[in-house]
Amino acid sequence: MFDLDLGKMMLFGGVALVVIGPRELPAALRVAGRVVAQFRRVQADVRKGLDTLMTDVSLDRETAMINEAARLDLARNPATAMRGGASTAPAQVESVAAEYASSQMQAYLAEPVEATEEAG
Repeated sequence: MFDLDLGKMMLFGGVALVVIGPRELPAALRVAGRVVAQFRRVQADVRKGLDTLMTDVSLDRETAMINEAARLDLARNPATAMRGGASTAPAQVESVAAEYASSQMQAYLAEPVEATEEAG
């Protein structure tokens, strides 16, 4: 970021030694280290907060998609969905079933025949 090489660091150290003085330099370096550490902690907290916020936003979006899918009231079994549609539009479902469904599916979709009691 700052492109510090050995020569620039020695120049910076020499200026700090002259300006601060040899007795105060260790204490100043400790304070600078604490400031840098605090800055990194704040940066990590902000990054963690933003990551949590982004995760919450994506979870909210996924929850909305799941709720929308649940509202569609789709059946897992297509035959069950077709049976549910048969009560609202029987002619249309029967024509589609007769045209596209196999004989096994047509038998499955057919209205159940109620068992009659045998007399005897």
